[in-house]
Amino acid sequence: MQKISIVLAIFFILGCTSNKKEEKFNIQSESSTSIDTTHVKNTSDHTTVTDEKREVKEIKDSVIEANGLIEPETAVKVSKDKEIVKETNAGDKEEKKEIKIEVIEQKKPDHTAWDQLTKKHVSPLGKVNYNAFKSDISKIDNYLAHLKNTPPTKDWTKNEKLAYWFNLYNAATIHLIANNYPVKSIKDINNGKPWDKKFIESGNNTYSLNQIENSIVRPNFNEPRLHVAFNCAAISCPKLMKGAFLPSKLNSQLNTLSKNWITDSTKNKISEKTIEISKIFEWYKVDFKKGIIPFINNFSTTKVDPNAEIKYLDYNWGLND
Repeated sequence: MQKISIVLAIFFILGCTSNKKEEKFNIQSESSTSIDTTHVKNTSDHTTVTDEKREVKEIKDSVIEANGLIEPETAVKVSKDKEIVKETNAGDKEEKKEIKIEVIEQKKPDHTAWDQLTKKHVSPLGKVNYNAFKSDISKIDNYLAHLKNTPPTKDWTKNEKLAYWFNLYNAATIHLIANNYPVKSIKDINNGKPWDKKFIESGNNTYSLNQIENSIVRPNFNEPRLHVAFNCAAISCPKLMKGAFLPSKLNSQLNTLSKNWITDSTKNKISEKTIEISKIFEWYKVDFKKGIIPFINNFSTTKVDPNAEIKYLDYNWGLND
């Protein structure tokens, strides 16, 4: 009887142990299944995040390309409504912004209108038809407004800046005279001081003719040929060019005007030992840093002796019409 009790006890113990092992096995299986499910879910999330990041990169790159910008490296997440959350590299700040793609163009002036007007109303001899310019005053207004809205910036070349100021000065001078025409001289305007009248707009500034010539161009460009470019509307002034100054042609335009001015016997009388020249050389002597005679010899068909006698001609302020 005692043996039977011992055998029954052994079977009972073995049965409990088996149940515990089975229960343990079930727990492990469920745990394994849970882990596998989690792994699948994470993989799916990773795919979604990867797609979002790719979409963000494409949008971000398009913004940078459109604006010509280079941004610091940032982590970016995009929601479905195209709002982005940018996290700084330090990860301590978040900011929501809407993506806006905007192309900003740096405008430069188009001198076509002034080119056409001067070719139409200025003769080969430099005579200016102010009556015709007066009829086209609205076109000059539009051109001057265009120049106001396209002022020079630091990234412009020297020739782009000079062409701008030369054309602005001359168009403003013609506009001033045409508005007051008929007059016998530009000095009949603004009580004999037309160059001090502030009426020329460029960007947010308003200038006089004197300011453009003597405060902007002369001190900053070291260009003695500017005196054949700025036209004072007088008979003794170098001729107003038929056409607009263009950056791509500026050097040849200034050389042609300088040669025409120096070799014009009504403006300058040149010989080897004596020269009778424009008052412009006397008034602006400081601008001819290499000397007046060397400048003249660059363009004259007669070479002037370095020690030649210099005389200055009277200046005729009669209108160049």
